[in-house]
Amino acid sequence: MQPSLLGRPTANRQRGAAALAVTLLLFFAMCLVAAYANRGLVFEQRASANQYRAAQAFEAAEAGIDWAIAQLNQPRRIDGQCLPSADSTHTSFRERYLQSQPDTGRLTPVSWTSGTTAIALQPACVRAAAGWSCQCPSSGLASIAGIAPDDGLPHPAFTVQFSAEAQPGVIRITSTGCSSAEGPCRPDAAGRPDASSRLQVLVGLLPGLRVVPSAALTAKGSVDVGTAALGVHNPDVTSGGLTVRTGGNLIGSALRLSTAPGGVASASVSAQDAALAAIDGNHLFATHFGVDPAGWNTHSAVQAMDCRTECGARVAAAIDGMAANRMVSIAGDARLAGPLTLGSASQPVVLVVGGTLTLSGDVAVHGLVYASDIHWEDASSPQAQVRGALISATSYRGNGAPDLHYDAAVLRALQRHTGSFARVPGSWRDF
Repeated sequence: MQPSLLGRPTANRQRGAAALAVTLLLFFAMCLVAAYANRGLVFEQRASANQYRAAQAFEAAEAGIDWAIAQLNQPRRIDGQCLPSADSTHTSFRERYLQSQPDTGRLTPVSWTSGTTAIALQPACVRAAAGWSCQCPSSGLASIAGIAPDDGLPHPAFTVQFSAEAQPGVIRITSTGCSSAEGPCRPDAAGRPDASSRLQVLVGLLPGLRVVPSAALTAKGSVDVGTAALGVHNPDVTSGGLTVRTGGNLIGSALRLSTAPGGVASASVSAQDAALAAIDGNHLFATHFGVDPAGWNTHSAVQAMDCRTECGARVAAAIDGMAANRMVSIAGDARLAGPLTLGSASQPVVLVVGGTLTLSGDVAVHGLVYASDIHWEDASSPQAQVRGALISATSYRGNGAPDLHYDAAVLRALQRHTGSFARVPGSWRDF
């Protein structure tokens, strides 16, 4: 009888046990490899997410720089949300956040007081579902809480701060961008964003009026008022008290001239100025504005208009709609009829007319008027007047008797407060 083999191990069964051990060992090794690979994948995902948040913060900070420059260059009034406002009590962004020293033109930030500490005002913006939403406080901290919904999506934010520089007309902008509306982008919050970035840049003012004229009335050609009692006055000693400067003849039998104290009125006229007569129109414009007419029209604040008919009311409305930085350019000819008031002593205007400017009746202007040719008809003082200066690229004519007052304070205000801000090359830096 054959003995049973069930109770004895066989070679096949021994080989199966070894295969199982090897399989388990290989499986364990594969788990180690998979775990290591997954660790690398998690690390790459985290690095990618961090880079994404950092890029968000950096781009938000860069957006803050561009936004601040654009806001500084627009002359409209704004409300607390940085949106255009028709409320006459509101100011422009530039007026709200910058102040200029009258004697030097140096710019300093407007600040508010927290306890005993003066803190520069800081506007702030956050990216919401419909776009950027901003706060432009006149006092205190910007509150952007609740603007962006808590929907789990990224809502980058930025805050902007201004600081003074020694050079007149130059200001430093510091923009802090965050991947969310927390931390440095929301000073009233204790949280921290995933990422933040800080950028700085210097911006300088390209003035709307670079060089103030030396006379109350400047005409490249002749000045002919016939028997009209035109009044021209320049009491400013620093300008030399010059009343009329013309490249041609001065024709007027009833002129009313007054100059600086101690001066002789008849000697305050510079007629048949050869240098003025020889200069071309574009060069004359660039002498005072620093650029040619086309370049001047590229100023962000310039309100361009086309006056095919009498447009005094339209020009006045455009000027009144600008809280500051008032610059108006009229293509071609323009006719402005009084009674009409353009600008004020505290908010003067630069009016540039590409063609012939015809003034009719009682028109009062605070600022600088530049035109290719100027006619003034049927005017009488003191309702008809210019306080600032008048420049014609050809001639000045008319039967009107306005008063032209050289106002050095108005002209300095135009020189220091009008124009556009632009980045100073080489001043950009990040932290």
